[in-house]
Amino acid sequence: MLSRQPILIVGMARSGTTLVSHILGSLPNAHIEVEPHALWKLGNFHYLNDEEFDMDPRIIDNIREKFDVNNHQLFIEKSPINSLRPTLVHAVFPDAKIVYVERDTVRCIHSNYKRSVKQDSFKLSIILKKYFVSTGSEDLPGAVSTRNLFQQILLRDLPSFILYTIKMFRLRRENNLPFGPKLKNFPNIHRKKGSLAYHVDVYKASQEYKAVYKELYADNMEVFDMEKIMQDKDEIERMLNFIQVKYDEKWIKDIQKTLDSSRVEQAMKISEIDNKIIELLK
Repeated sequence: MLSRQPILIVGMARSGTTLVSHILGSLPNAHIEVEPHALWKLGNFHYLNDEEFDMDPRIIDNIREKFDVNNHQLFIEKSPINSLRPTLVHAVFPDAKIVYVERDTVRCIHSNYKRSVKQDSFKLSIILKKYFVSTGSEDLPGAVSTRNLFQQILLRDLPSFILYTIKMFRLRRENNLPFGPKLKNFPNIHRKKGSLAYHVDVYKASQEYKAVYKELYADNMEVFDMEKIMQDKDEIERMLNFIQVKYDEKWIKDIQKTLDSSRVEQAMKISEIDNKIIELLK
């Protein structure tokens, strides 16, 4: 029998959370929510960043109710932005298991930096799809939920959501909207320190919040390595055992066939700014 305990996939952006959502979302009877950003900001659109939020009981109850966990045999949710808000996540899902995903530090920072250079944050095509068509993952048509904006937020949130969107698009036009989770006061940090240093700061903050996750969830949290997941079936099995689901060797082999090993090789390639990242991490 599959566990009814919610499974939350957490980790920095570009750390392998999508890979893990592909694996876990392929489990029989899985219902997976892939980055329902607006839902997590219910009642909090007055904050542009991901570190600040109000946690009054009505907000917590509204988020939990929107997810409708109890109507699914195996509920899985994946949101990299939750790497900066463990207290909110715990308030909503104190009964969850946390699958925390990590990747080589320098590679993770570099990947986020590249996405910022391309101005991939709040790109119009992505926003239109995620907020007005559906959240989800194209390779999990049988497991993923489809949520447009009005399935994520409440009507009373619409005015603040519109204002939030206008502000974010304005920052993007000014080339001051970094990719990934947003630190408190991120526009000033990004403007003053530059994109690369900003992403180093986000990574450092995520490590501090990771420790908070461990304090809050204790044995209900485990850390998994993206590179190991791609290369070693034992890491996949360890993850499946942690979330307490049944599987067989055939399922493992089938999943491994869907993983692109060339992406690991590509993801591990050194870059010309690696030394700069290492220096900033000191």
